[in-house]
Amino acid sequence: MSDIQSYDVVVVGGGPSGSTVGGLLAKAGHRVLILERERFPRYHIGESLVTGMTPLLTELGLVEELDRRFQHKTGISLRWGSDPQPWRSDFSSASSVYSHAWHVTRSEFDELMLNNARSLGATVVEEAHVSEVTGAGTGTVTGLVYTHGGKKHQVTSRYVVDASGQARTVSRKTTSTQWQEDLRNVAVWGYFDTYTPIEHDQDILVEAVDGGGWFWGIPLSKDKLSLGFVLPAERLAQAVQQGRSQREVFLEGLAASNIAKTMVDPGDTPQEMNTARDWSHLSDTFYGPGWVAVGDSAAFIDPLFSSGIWLGTSGAWLAARALDSALADPAGEQHALQRFDAVYRQLFRDVLLYVRFFMDPSRLREEYMERAREITQMYTESSRVGFVSLISGIGAVADLVDFDPMGMDGLRDIMTERAQQAQARSADTAAAV
Repeated sequence: MSDIQSYDVVVVGGGPSGSTVGGLLAKAGHRVLILERERFPRYHIGESLVTGMTPLLTELGLVEELDRRFQHKTGISLRWGSDPQPWRSDFSSASSVYSHAWHVTRSEFDELMLNNARSLGATVVEEAHVSEVTGAGTGTVTGLVYTHGGKKHQVTSRYVVDASGQARTVSRKTTSTQWQEDLRNVAVWGYFDTYTPIEHDQDILVEAVDGGGWFWGIPLSKDKLSLGFVLPAERLAQAVQQGRSQREVFLEGLAASNIAKTMVDPGDTPQEMNTARDWSHLSDTFYGPGWVAVGDSAAFIDPLFSSGIWLGTSGAWLAARALDSALADPAGEQHALQRFDAVYRQLFRDVLLYVRFFMDPSRLREEYMERAREITQMYTESSRVGFVSLISGIGAVADLVDFDPMGMDGLRDIMTERAQQAQARSADTAAAV
């Protein structure tokens, strides 16, 4: 062991969730270390954002850069339900402020987010391989052991944040996970350099296909389309056992579509397709002594409405608020982390409940909209916008910006103490001069 390092918070994973919680905590003045397994930029799927991320991205100072780099996303075009006619939801109908999101190349977007965390004061180590979660076996996480550049390092910290995605580096050791058996799906996708855009060319396409499964179509730029087919994992496994390739399964799904097949030439489909499982899961708890989990380490839900990065970064935002409070007032730690878990878990339940309902493609369009309205009223009482609100993340914005992990009394006490400390430092400085 070459050295022992000490930080307030160490974050495992430098993706959007990890860079968000690490950057915000560093911005608040805490000593933060972010450990990322890979070297950025690196490829990743999950390329369509939702408008519910805009308040966070504004806080991080990234909106102008996103507008400069990436294609706008103004809504969602669907062919879903018993009505064969396509239909559309425009983000501007939910909010006059957040009228667009972005379709992003994740290698660029994730690198932008991680570099932003650096600029906010977080220490970032890439190509760092975590080999041990110290204290996990005793019930209280106290730090990590990681390898970088052939040397082993030990880190002690007040808190470890698991933002390691599906690897679940910490949460795998500290909590159980409930798999959502009805949402065990797999995605097969590829990229097309030429394509015919749909009518609303800045929308994401979401289309249910005959025989089961659904397609996404994400216009990353004028000359690059991300086109993916999501289907039950068991169905793909059976096809492979029968000797059919993943590409053949993709093309079978494409032939059964109505809109997706008009966008591309099947002959241009790459011979080697990308695949990934998207098995939905929910951890029993999102926190414990010395640790919290955000993003896919905490939970994952079918990407039907592009909610993954929004859920992950929303949880990271909540975690940053809760940990900032707990670091300032250790006596209030349990209350702060309980509030983090409760609000974050509710966001997942909102989306999971609706995805399950929406997965039945035989309903009327009005049924989907009515169900969405009921859910937003049930779980996010400040929202009455309905369908667009739920699928864009806007329905939770009011709750997120009002999130107070300590309760108002606790927050006032902390702010008063900080003001007194600032006055004392000013007085000491004046006396020294």
